[in-house]
Amino acid sequence: MLKRILKMLGAQGTSIGINLIGQFLLPPLFITVYGVAKYGEWLVLSATLAYLASLNFGITTYASNELTMLRQRGELDQYKRLQGSTLAFLLALVAVGAILGALIGLLPLPALLHLRTISRAAAGYTAFFLALQTMAHILGGYYNNLYMVVQETHRGQMWANIRYLAPILVCVPLAIHHASFPTIAFAQFAATFTFVLAAIIDLRKRLQGLPLGLHGANWPTLKTALRPSGMFAMVLSQQFLLFQVPVILLQRLLGPEIVVLFTISRTVLSTARRLLSTITIAIAPEITFSFGSGDKKTLLEIFHYSERVVFGLIPVANLGALLCSPVLLAVWLHKPDLFEPYTYGLMALISAAMSMREHKQFFQFSTNTHDRLAHIVFWGNLMMLAISIPMTIRFGLNGFMYTWLVSETTQMALLYRENRKLFLFDPSITMTPVLKLAAMVGAALPLCILLMRYDRPFPLFVQALIAVAGTVVLFAVAWFVFGLGMVRKRLVTKLAVD
Repeated sequence: MLKRILKMLGAQGTSIGINLIGQFLLPPLFITVYGVAKYGEWLVLSATLAYLASLNFGITTYASNELTMLRQRGELDQYKRLQGSTLAFLLALVAVGAILGALIGLLPLPALLHLRTISRAAAGYTAFFLALQTMAHILGGYYNNLYMVVQETHRGQMWANIRYLAPILVCVPLAIHHASFPTIAFAQFAATFTFVLAAIIDLRKRLQGLPLGLHGANWPTLKTALRPSGMFAMVLSQQFLLFQVPVILLQRLLGPEIVVLFTISRTVLSTARRLLSTITIAIAPEITFSFGSGDKKTLLEIFHYSERVVFGLIPVANLGALLCSPVLLAVWLHKPDLFEPYTYGLMALISAAMSMREHKQFFQFSTNTHDRLAHIVFWGNLMMLAISIPMTIRFGLNGFMYTWLVSETTQMALLYRENRKLFLFDPSITMTPVLKLAAMVGAALPLCILLMRYDRPFPLFVQALIAVAGTVVLFAVAWFVFGLGMVRKRLVTKLAVD
C-alpha cells in the first residue's frame, strides 16, 4: 500500500509541477504579448466554456470506483456491463458537449461577456475549440481513471499529466508569435486529443484482458448508475462554481483588471492547496481498495494518519505562501503593487478552509457514499454565489471573498459529520484536530501580516529569507501541535516491513 501511495505522490507531484508551469508561465507571457485587458478576456472565455466539464455527469468517478470494487470482488460479468454502459453514456455526453460548443460559438459573446478587444467571429471560434478541448479532457479522464482497476492509478495520472502539459507547450510558441486566440485554442485541442488516443492504446495493454469497449452496454445497468453518477456531477460542479463563475461575476461587476488581480492572488495561494491535495489524492485509491475489501481497520488508520499530515501542513503551506507572495509577485510579474495584505490574507484563509474540506470529502468521494456530500457542496456553492453578488457590489472583491470563506468553513463542518457517519461514529474521530488548526491559523495569521509589513523596506533577497524563516517556524510549531513525529515513525516502520 505504501509503495502505491508513494508512486501516486510522485505522479501528483508531477501534476503540481505542470500546473505551476501553466499558472506561472502563461500569465506573464499573455500579459506581455496581449496586454492585461485582452488576457482578462481570454480568462473570461476559458471560464465561460469550462462549465462543459460538468457534462461528464460524474460518470467517470463513479465508474472507476465501482469497477475497481467489482474487480476486487470478482464480479466480472457486472464489471463488463457497467464498463460498456458508462462508456456509451459518456460518448453521448461528449457529442452533446461538442454541439453545445458550436451553438455557444454562434452567440454574440463580446456583447454578452463585455469583451472589448476581440471580434465576434474570433470569440466564437475560440469558444468552439475550447469546448472541444474540454470534451477531449472528459474522454481522457475516463480512460485515465480506469488504471485504478489494475492498481496502477499513478500511471493513469502520468498520462493525465501529459494531456494537460501538451496544451501549455503548444500555447507558448504561438503566443510568442502573436497567434490569434482561435489558433491557440485549436492547437490546444489537437494536442489534447492526440494524447487521449495514446493513453487508450496503453491502457488496453495494461487491463490484461478486461473489457474496454462498448460490449455489454445496456439500459438497465446504465439506469442504476445514473443517480450516483449524477451525485458526483453535483460534487464535481464545484470546480466550475468556485473557479469559473467568480471570474464571470467579477468581470461583469468589477471589470477585467479585477479579474486579473483575483486570478493572480488565487493562483499564488492555491499553489499551497494543490501541494496539499497531492497527499489526499495519493491516498484516494487506497480508500477505495480498503472500503471495497471491507477492511475498516486500515480505512480508519488512513483517516487518522492522513488527517495529522494534511492538517499539520495546512498552516505551513498556506501561510508560507502568504509570506512569499510579495517576493513572488515582484520577481514573477514585476508588479509588487498587486500585493495587498488584507486581500491575500483572506485568500490564505479560504485556501486553508478548502484544504480541510477537500480532505474530508475524499473519504465520501472515494467510497461512493457521496449523496449528502453532493447536496452539501452543490447547494452550498450556489447559495454562496447568490449571496456574493450583493456582497461584491457593496464591498468589492473582499465582499466576495468573505462570502466564500464562510461557505467553505460551513461545508467543512458538515462534511466532518459525514465522515463520522462513514465510520459509524467511531469515538476516535473528534473535532480536536479542527480546533487545533483554527487556533494555530488564528494566532499565526496576524503575526505573518505584521512580519510582511516589517520587511517591506528591505531588499527582495532579505524579504525572501525572512519568508523562508517564517515558514520554517510554522513547520516546527505544526510538527509538535499535530504530532507529525508519530507519522514519521509509522512510515519508517512500514517501509522497513515492505
